[in-house]
Amino acid sequence: MAKAAKKTAKSRKDGRRAALVYMKPDIIEQVKEAAAAKDLKLWQFVERAVIRALKPKKE
Repeated sequence: MAKAAKKTAKSRKDGRRAALVYMKPDIIEQVKEAAAAKDLKLWQFVERAVIRALKPKKE
């Protein structure tokens, strides 16, 4: 079971929380390049990719 997130003194107005993800260095570089190519911040690119991956597939 996942651990509960630690409460921090500073919370974001948009409700987002931090998540640490470990990836191979070459994948990180590819993600950074892809985000920059789309003029997105890294977190925006990753968040959108995760949302797309979690959507149910249409048959």
